[in-house]
Amino acid sequence: MPTVTLIFFCLFSLLSASCPNDGDEEKGKIDSAALFNLPGYGLGVNIGNTLDAIGSNEWHAKETGWGNPAITKEFIKALKGIGYKTIRLPVTWAEYIGPAPDYQIGDCIFSDCSSCPNRMDRVQEAVNWILEEDMYCILNLHHDGGHSDKSWILKMSTEETETLKKFEKVWNQIALRFRDAPGKLIFESMNEIGFDDIWNRWGADQSKKDEAYRKLNALNQLFTDTVRATGGGNAARRLLISGYWTDIDATCDPLFKMPQDTAKDSLILSLHYYTPAVFCILEEDASWGKNKTDWGSGSTANADYNELAVQFTKIKDNFIDKGIPVILGEYGVSSHVSKVEAGRVRWMTAVTQACLDNGICPALWDTGGDIKRQPPYEISGALKQSLAEIKIK
Repeated sequence: MPTVTLIFFCLFSLLSASCPNDGDEEKGKIDSAALFNLPGYGLGVNIGNTLDAIGSNEWHAKETGWGNPAITKEFIKALKGIGYKTIRLPVTWAEYIGPAPDYQIGDCIFSDCSSCPNRMDRVQEAVNWILEEDMYCILNLHHDGGHSDKSWILKMSTEETETLKKFEKVWNQIALRFRDAPGKLIFESMNEIGFDDIWNRWGADQSKKDEAYRKLNALNQLFTDTVRATGGGNAARRLLISGYWTDIDATCDPLFKMPQDTAKDSLILSLHYYTPAVFCILEEDASWGKNKTDWGSGSTANADYNELAVQFTKIKDNFIDKGIPVILGEYGVSSHVSKVEAGRVRWMTAVTQACLDNGICPALWDTGGDIKRQPPYEISGALKQSLAEIKIK
């Protein structure tokens, strides 16, 4: 996700959700129970800013370092009770990866840390809770590709050989641990990776564009080959392939290539959507844009909806119509006080509807702002209203 606390929304169908009134005994239950019978991955949600939290060389974030409580089995059950069928579980492994050449995933690498559980064991515990509820689970490498002192995937720019070795070792360990997991476990290669230090989309020098895409394609191919080589359920497990920066325009570029795969029809493309950024991400005026406080109303309404339609047409033309399924692994809009609440609802509703209309899987990005992490796990009014307005055809 963009490095901001916000955000939101898995394939060919969705559940229309609403919360009971405050006096109801069962918080978060779905009113339209018949919709549970819809096919596909259903409505998805990220458990953001939790297992994906990362610190620095001086500070260990741990699971709760970004302000959320540790994931519990009760929370997973609550998400299912709200109506979710799929959970994207962002995980950052960097603080638990040992040195070369083995890059062993295990206990925390901070010598003064005695309170952290073994990373693989803890992740498996959370994955098992999801699978035990008969939900789909998407497991990835998250801020391993970020900009913390401990992040490492972007070192591919200057240390390609060693980064590829580390990437292979890490995914080999994860794949082996989960090789016999049910098919509802999906592996995702990375999160929002691109190489602006090699080729900047907004810069004048375009001479190294091919090299930037080659590096991302190489990582995605190695991910696919590594998982498949572990056999068992991984021989045909669904794999989620990261687009270039998971950006629609950058990924529609012909330089982006889906990996070659030994399994048939088992690759899915991962894209994110935070457009327009001045509405979804920006919370005050900045050098690169003016804070947009509303969306889908007034004089900009037609332009707003047209921009959305154009972007989803690109996805359909370049991927869906060519037989490549898509998961919108993250999308959402800031809940900052400057944002018009009705505009947030319009945006969330329109993006979710565009996904459904185009056969795309939508997965809400949430960091605790729209789905409370403590009992009774209520959802926000904006999310409730958005879900109620979605039309399932």
